[in-house]
Amino acid sequence: MTHSVKFSVVEHNAQKRGVDTTVIRELLRQKYLPTPVLLMSRGEIGRNFDALARALPRVALHYAVKPNAHEVVIDEVFARGGRFDVCSGGEIDVVLKTGINPKTLVHSHPVKSIPEFDYAVSKGVRLFVVDNHEEVKKLARYRSKLKILVRFRINTNTSAVVNLQYKFGCKPEGVLELARSVEAAGHDFYGLCFHIGSQCIYSENYIKAVTVAHKLIRTLDQAGLNTRLLDIGGGFPVAYAEPVPAIDEFCAPIARALDRHIRPGIKIISEPGRYIAASPVTLICSVIGKSVRDGKVWYYIDDGLYSTFSGIVYDHCQYPVVTDKDGPPRLSVLAGPTCDSFDVMYDGLMLPDHDVGDKIMFMSTGAYCAVSGSNFNALKRPEYIVLE
Repeated sequence: MTHSVKFSVVEHNAQKRGVDTTVIRELLRQKYLPTPVLLMSRGEIGRNFDALARALPRVALHYAVKPNAHEVVIDEVFARGGRFDVCSGGEIDVVLKTGINPKTLVHSHPVKSIPEFDYAVSKGVRLFVVDNHEEVKKLARYRSKLKILVRFRINTNTSAVVNLQYKFGCKPEGVLELARSVEAAGHDFYGLCFHIGSQCIYSENYIKAVTVAHKLIRTLDQAGLNTRLLDIGGGFPVAYAEPVPAIDEFCAPIARALDRHIRPGIKIISEPGRYIAASPVTLICSVIGKSVRDGKVWYYIDDGLYSTFSGIVYDHCQYPVVTDKDGPPRLSVLAGPTCDSFDVMYDGLMLPDHDVGDKIMFMSTGAYCAVSGSNFNALKRPEYIVLE
């Protein structure tokens, strides 16, 4: 992004989402507020979940734990009847604290180490994903009958910001053979899954994948293999620095495609992560240093690329920069607190003049931010304050 956003604009927009900006403004004005700090809106988690559930009425939501495993997110999803998508033993442990039946979990990682696979089975997980024959070979070690989804990929003209088809998914023509090998291994071919990618703004990619799934289901039917579940992945878009379609508008053609192509009786699930977790979290940082270098004002803040802003590197996001300062914008740079010159988040940002000690806010930092950060330089990681 090139320009910061005034807090008054955020207040106006937040009225539509129900975020309590009065509390946030009071925190911004606290002279001794320890920063960096992550503010989490419990209510916003629920609103996001409910909005997506309304937009995809045939689809059961299994929150993908990986973008944010905070207990408040897990509890809010569970309280609304949501289930979970897990990819590791650690994520299984987090969600089982709710008391949820492990048989309701989807372990969606197509490639699992033997210890990870063993642990998931030992905890009662029964629904897994494969996309290659080496993974099917691992099934022979389990006496309990597992339910297996085969993950496929498609070609698209447009890609998600994070293309999850690059690493996983077999070609559609390989699905039947994999399904047969699952049955031959003594387990239950249960259905299909795909994942277009994360932060996908093109509904047509989902529609194409649903159409391919329809054709695959017919082929599987003819081979005597019963498809009982279709997992359409996640990746639903969030408004960061750039606007995205409203979730009901984005999902409407997907819902129509599901009704048209996927017969009644086949359960449909999804793995939303980012859409649920991103907007409920707001990062507040303090300016800890200031310098003028080569015609730009450099602001050094107390969080950076090695911590919460790791999402810029790994998730390719630009988080909205919000300030309550007035004055003409100046060409500025926001840099992190470490001693590494790589630790620069925004270069060429137009920002009103700030002093050391002033606070700057960053919106929608709930997904793939805290989880991918580190304690490089042994600097303080932000803690959460739960609102509402």
